[in-house]
Amino acid sequence: MQRVGSGLPNGSQSASRCPSVAFNEQNQVATLPVQQLTDDVAAMRDNVHAEDGFQMKIYAHGFTPEELVVQVDGGCLMVTGQRQLEGCSPNGSSFRMAQKVHQQMPLPPGLDPTAMTCCLTPSGQLCVRCQCRGLPSPEAQTGPAPRFRSRGSKKNSKLT
Repeated sequence: MQRVGSGLPNGSQSASRCPSVAFNEQNQVATLPVQQLTDDVAAMRDNVHAEDGFQMKIYAHGFTPEELVVQVDGGCLMVTGQRQLEGCSPNGSSFRMAQKVHQQMPLPPGLDPTAMTCCLTPSGQLCVRCQCRGLPSPEAQTGPAPRFRSRGSKKNSKLT
């Protein structure tokens, strides 16, 4: 089997490979990098942090991170991907397969697009996550509880 083409048609943005979000200056579209995970256990472990924010999962089996584009445009999340395979058997028969994925959904208010993460699991789950602004991080919530102490006993206090 031979890969013929991948990505989006000419003229479309491709996914950023840098760790930060890439912004298109003309219309403020943020393109998120897609990180390839080596095991599904890491994705399940990260589900704990999604409770305080936004999480979306899309089935994208067979796609590579380079073939997927995840963009935030205003209050909307868009995931698009396209790939094409072509092959031929020893007896001379051939085939061509095209696969596309497209998902669009509104984002809840209060999300910070620069804090969004996107990862692709080996089982084909594309996970997009973001914590809402104003919520403390899980690390901040695990601090010690405040303790109050009284400065004297009630028995010995006198009012004059």
